[in-house]
Amino acid sequence: MMTLRPLIGAVLLGTLGFVDAAYAASCDFALQRDVVISITRNDGAIEYNNRNSRADLQRMQRRTVRTSAFGNQWTPVGLTLTELKYGMQVKIEAIQINEQQYCARLTGVDAHLGYDKIQVFVARKFQPGSCHYNSITEHELTHVRVFQNTLNNYFPRLQRRLERAAQAVQPVRAKTPQAAATRLQRHLSATVDPLFKDMNRTLDRENAKLDTPARYRAEQARCSNW
Repeated sequence: MMTLRPLIGAVLLGTLGFVDAAYAASCDFALQRDVVISITRNDGAIEYNNRNSRADLQRMQRRTVRTSAFGNQWTPVGLTLTELKYGMQVKIEAIQINEQQYCARLTGVDAHLGYDKIQVFVARKFQPGSCHYNSITEHELTHVRVFQNTLNNYFPRLQRRLERAAQAVQPVRAKTPQAAATRLQRHLSATVDPLFKDMNRTLDRENAKLDTPARYRAEQARCSNW
């Protein structure tokens, strides 16, 4: 079970300068340089919580986009929640080519992908060390592995895609440096966003495979007096 944060971003403006007339027509820069790219992976610290009732967990589950395999009336005994986050900041160099226009190129990208934390909830009825607690925790940790394995798979793919897009993006013209930076950022986001959405779909699909009536019955058969 998870909640997802949509694509976010911010803009950092770089140096400003004035261009010679020879470069104004082509929006060109006299010196070429590579874009500096930094991408941070956030694996998310695992936090365990045994303080909530089953009714509390049901309310938490209903606030997410997913439902139980048993329907909305099912009261969960365990729950795993996290928030997938992707963010990007861009840095630019802008030069004024006339009184109403700037030319800007991308000089840096700072991005991050992953989870701040992964929360594993077990209803307080089931105390640590009990058969029930161990069975629930074992199941919830399979969801944790889905989050971790999916990040293992998608992080290098996002890294490669963002690096290719950042090195290939061309300078842009705009009325202000801020507007130019926004255009460059939107271009990068359009390249990366489909992969981020695909990662969301993969997480939903792989987590759904774990939450089936058959799996629940098999796990609950290990202990009595639920």
